[in-house]
Amino acid sequence: MSRIKEIDLHVDAFITNTSGFSNENLIQLSLERMCYELDNAIEKGNKEIRFIHGHGTGVLRDRVYSRLRVYQNNGLIESIEPWFFNPAVVNVIINY
Repeated sequence: MSRIKEIDLHVDAFITNTSGFSNENLIQLSLERMCYELDNAIEKGNKEIRFIHGHGTGVLRDRVYSRLRVYQNNGLIESIEPWFFNPAVVNVIINY
């Protein structure tokens, strides 16, 4: 059984210098990363992927779930749920 890929959506996990970015810019960068990784997982035929959105104020979490619902409504993913072991992570089941 292959390990489920986990993607950290905190901007400091993939950008070294965030000075000059607004909070909205940082959220958009995180969402772009999520969509890129999810699209890639769908193309590769992966069955599951996890995104780490963290606890924080909940702004990123809410935007992540909102974007994932678009994928779900388009029939690309089967379910989106907080990961059982850590609610700061969303578990995505890809529809096949």
